[in-house]
Amino acid sequence: MVNINNKRRLPANEVYKVMTNTESPQDRRRHKRYRAKDGALISPIARYRKYWKMLDVSMRGASFRYIPCEDLKDFNEIDIAMQDLGFTLEGIPFKVISDCDFTDDCASFSRLRRCGVEFGPLTHSQESLLDEFIRKYTVALS
Repeated sequence: MVNINNKRRLPANEVYKVMTNTESPQDRRRHKRYRAKDGALISPIARYRKYWKMLDVSMRGASFRYIPCEDLKDFNEIDIAMQDLGFTLEGIPFKVISDCDFTDDCASFSRLRRCGVEFGPLTHSQESLLDEFIRKYTVALS
């Protein structure tokens, strides 16, 4: 028997099941996520704008892929926009929740990263615009 986290002893075959379990952990998000349509972009508010491809969004956060060139922790607000500028939502407070290598067989850049952000408190206007963005420019994840 093997002791895991000093909580309870499991037989070796049960430990193997725990260590090789490939099921994804239960999603703890409280808000439904939506896949962003092509042309949806995120830009940290900075002197020089860089626009990155949005991957998904919810009423509490978003994820995007980017080429690392600056420390994202130096930013505290982002804008969301459509490439054709048919929609813009500016000055969304955020904090970085995750930042890891982006793995995609179609990616032409080897150094792409995926960043997940949590939105800070939004104004009523920002919430309304984010809701509009989700309705018009996303599709539900399956």
